Amino acid sequence: MIKDYTELTPKDVRDILEDYAYDDDIMNNEDERTLAIKEAMTHLPVADRIIFCLYLELGSSRNLGKFLGGISHSTILKEIKRIRQTILDEMEQSDINLNLDE
Repeated sequence: MIKDYTELTPKDVRDILEDYAYDDDIMNNEDERTLAIKEAMTHLPVADRIIFCLYLELGSSRNLGKFLGGISHSTILKEIKRIRQTILDEMEQSDINLNLDE
């Protein structure tokens, strides 16, 4: 997680997106759930993918709102909930069984 989000550069954002990119390599060390989420994220519009990845990296809606120029955290949370639901819907459509209770 990024500690000082005020100095993020466009390269940092690209690196973050690369960290969350789906990799279907059979030798990948990530667990099945992580891969399923990343695969579903590939179907998101680019703007949603950027917002979601930055939210995960910055750790809170308040930090993301500040980073994006003072957008209220409630607006950010509304968008995150919408994006999260889109990911879950995509996973359901793709018949990806994600057991979050483990």
